[in-house]
Amino acid sequence: MDLNRYEDNMARAAMDARDWFFNQYSTAWTAVAADPSASPRSVLNYWVPPLSVSVDDPDPARALHGWCPDPDSGLGYLAAQQEPLRAARYTHTDVPDSRVTAYSSHSAGIDVIWSRRTADNTEIERLGVHFEVRRDDSGAWRIIAIAAHPTDANRIADTFVTVTP
Repeated sequence: MDLNRYEDNMARAAMDARDWFFNQYSTAWTAVAADPSASPRSVLNYWVPPLSVSVDDPDPARALHGWCPDPDSGLGYLAAQQEPLRAARYTHTDVPDSRVTAYSSHSAGIDVIWSRRTADNTEIERLGVHFEVRRDDSGAWRIIAIAAHPTDANRIADTFVTVTP
């Protein structure tokens, strides 16, 4: 195996995943969350069931630790996350920090801090979120797992706990 070529493929995968995530997925998610008349089904184009979800939230209705095995359960999870944002007049998300790590040429982890906000830039909530993404057979990226928790951090390094041997 040509390791230089492989490392180039890994770097390209990380950049491709980053571009897809921020230019397509997060844009689509935000458009649905900010517009009560938008169809949430469009977000399912970015998720692959069964979707693993682990979300800590002070509101038990929004906390979830399990699986969305099919599109309908994915829509239920999406509604639980987006309805309180709509009620708070959500319009956009700022990203104080993010990190994309390619694990192979077809998989990556995306860590991001979401600062969800209103039109006057008032913060509604801040979450540290980890996404696992992979390329499907067509080469398109899809989210296969989401893990999130509330945070007040501005940096990924201060958001997640890492333990080494």
